[in-house]
Amino acid sequence: MDPMSKVAYDQGWQNQWDDMKKYGPFSRHLRRIIKEIIRPLEFESILDVGCGQGSFLAELKTEFPSIKPYGIDRSRSAVELASERVPGGHFSVFDITEYALEEKCDLVVCSEVLEHIPDDITALQNLRKMTGKYLLISTPQGRMREFEKQVGHVRNYGAGELVTKINSNGFTVLSVVEWGFPFYSPLYRNFLDLTGSKGTAGEFGPLRKAIANMIYILFSLNSSKRGDEIIVLAAVNDDVPAR
Repeated sequence: MDPMSKVAYDQGWQNQWDDMKKYGPFSRHLRRIIKEIIRPLEFESILDVGCGQGSFLAELKTEFPSIKPYGIDRSRSAVELASERVPGGHFSVFDITEYALEEKCDLVVCSEVLEHIPDDITALQNLRKMTGKYLLISTPQGRMREFEKQVGHVRNYGAGELVTKINSNGFTVLSVVEWGFPFYSPLYRNFLDLTGSKGTAGEFGPLRKAIANMIYILFSLNSSKRGDEIIVLAAVNDDVPAR
């Protein structure tokens, strides 16, 4: 389990992070990039690992209405919100270092999760057990800021580290996107570090939504070939059995 207590994590989903996930400029761009990557893929079921309050699955269900959505999170509060937001979804509460679903989904998305997990190898092994075709992982890399430690990050991956671990645990990496230079990282992340990430949590009123939208537009100028946000698409390697 990561350094953030389960109680604090539950409380965060109750009153702190919902609007950040819906309106935050980084979250919106990350969803945009992930959807661009997965559109060419063929999948009937999707599992969101660390699904939070379900905003990403709800967005995917709108674009891909025929998919079967699954979500897991270790926060019961988050899963309760996700169940309301995604009617007909299949949701479970557990830690992916301790358990894996018996079902396999065609596409598994694990976004902004591995940086919180000390035992990322066990997590990857359990992801392999749940993946029918494709795995997509997004996570920070490069220098870790102090505010990231405060929200439970235990690592930022070094260059090539995540790809090596994915390839070593039953997958074959198909593509890698490194996004964010310079406006997200280093500039925005440095700003969040200086301010203790104030202004990112809680309810977004009209002014905060307007500011977030302006930053979102600015982030459109970021490079998709250089940056500290890494998004990796991999396929199951059938020659390597799940462990």
